[in-house]
Amino acid sequence: MLRVPTALLVFIALLSACSTDAASDSTTSAAPLTTLAAATATEGPTTTEPATTTSTTTTTTTTTTTTLPIPVGVPESPSAAPSAEIAKMDPSFTGAGVVTIAAGGAALYESVGNDPFVVAREGLVFAAHRMEGEWIEVFTSCDASAWVHSDEVVAQSPSAPAQIGDGFDFGEATIVIDPGHGGPWNTGAVSPSGLVEKAVNLDIARRVVDLLNESHTVDWATGEIFYGDEIPAAGWVIQTRVGDEETGDYEAGLIFRSDLANQAGAHAMVAIHNNAGWEINLPVPGSDVYYQSQIPESRRFARLMVEEMMLSFTAFEADWVGAIETGAKSRLSPREGNPQYYGILRRSEMPTVIAEGVYIANQSEADLLATAEFRQVYAEAVYRSLVRFLTTDDTGEGADTDPEIWAGSAGSGDARPDCIIPEQN
Repeated sequence: MLRVPTALLVFIALLSACSTDAASDSTTSAAPLTTLAAATATEGPTTTEPATTTSTTTTTTTTTTTTLPIPVGVPESPSAAPSAEIAKMDPSFTGAGVVTIAAGGAALYESVGNDPFVVAREGLVFAAHRMEGEWIEVFTSCDASAWVHSDEVVAQSPSAPAQIGDGFDFGEATIVIDPGHGGPWNTGAVSPSGLVEKAVNLDIARRVVDLLNESHTVDWATGEIFYGDEIPAAGWVIQTRVGDEETGDYEAGLIFRSDLANQAGAHAMVAIHNNAGWEINLPVPGSDVYYQSQIPESRRFARLMVEEMMLSFTAFEADWVGAIETGAKSRLSPREGNPQYYGILRRSEMPTVIAEGVYIANQSEADLLATAEFRQVYAEAVYRSLVRFLTTDDTGEGADTDPEIWAGSAGSGDARPDCIIPEQN
């Protein structure tokens, strides 16, 4: 008779007790221990494997790839002007609107039949008023009328009137960006180090145009602008002074600037400037934005721009200066009827503001304006305010004051008698 070792019998007894306690919780059930005991007691090498039932769980892992938005960053300089277009005319053009000088330039005439007085440079934009036969009467940057043949321009009809605010499609917007000053006489303010306002204004304006001509996504909490499709490119963007720092440095009268925006049927206009005389030192930027008292929406536009400028500019350190009252404001002339003091605000028929970003005459702030980084954030503040103004009913949180009569003098921005229209090379 085969003897079963005592240790094995003890093991079998313990295992039997454990299996009874664990049977209800285990996902694996052992074969009856009597089977195992009997097999151990029989002669020969025969063994019986415990029958088991195994529960298996399979886990599937899903990997999600998130594409982070790409910031527009800080271009060292604005984009170059696009190549001039060949002459063409909107089918709906009847004489009123905007003309752009086509590739190769265009001859301008004081009256049809006379000799031309200049061959205007390709890319220049003028307001168009009427058409006689194949000739278009335009209003030039020298605040004077002239005639041009329709075969030498790109002629566009004005935009249709639209209700701006919540629900307005930014892709349908017509916007005029006006770089303040320009030409040999109208330099604007100059910093102690020699930084000239007209050049800074043009650089910032061109950056605004670059932003408007592409679609973007905006982080409204931080103000950062990304490449994206949340906001479409604006429908039609017009720049009053066209070209780079050299070719865009020409005289443009205030009557011309407003007339161009009016004839385009623009939905909004921004004149880009930087300030000169200040009154006090400030802990924050002393940005001012002037609005039209005769167009209520202009004040909302100015408030939004002040708010966006504060968001952009306070990230920089400077010895800030400004007026005792800063923000959105409006100056009225002491003349009878108290019209708007500034001609561009008085003559423009759509919501228009004059942005006085920072004080270029203050060297600490001029040092900022000399950098691409600060010019870019200025442009981004203008861009964001345009998007909010045209596509929302936001009232803005920028500081503002009611219109006041102003007896000071800012000089004339009308074109001089010896004004010269840039010529085709």
